Amino acid sequence: MDYWVYSIPLAAIIGGITIAIFAMYFKNKKDIALAGTGATRAGEDNAQVNRQVLARLDALDARLAAVENKVSRVP
Repeated sequence: MDYWVYSIPLAAIIGGITIAIFAMYFKNKKDIALAGTGATRAGEDNAQVNRQVLARLDALDARLAAVENKVSRVP
């Protein structure tokens, strides 16, 4: 008998499963990459907030230095 005829549908099933696995793998990689861009934007927002806080601290430090200067002049 010709049993090789049965190997055609078997190869098709195995190939379909393999393609589905690769499709899921690459979809997950794409989703992870897209999520990474959102994290980068959040990091940029945090950097901007950090710059603002640092500017306020520098202003506060300047004011404190002025107060210390005036206090050191008092006899």
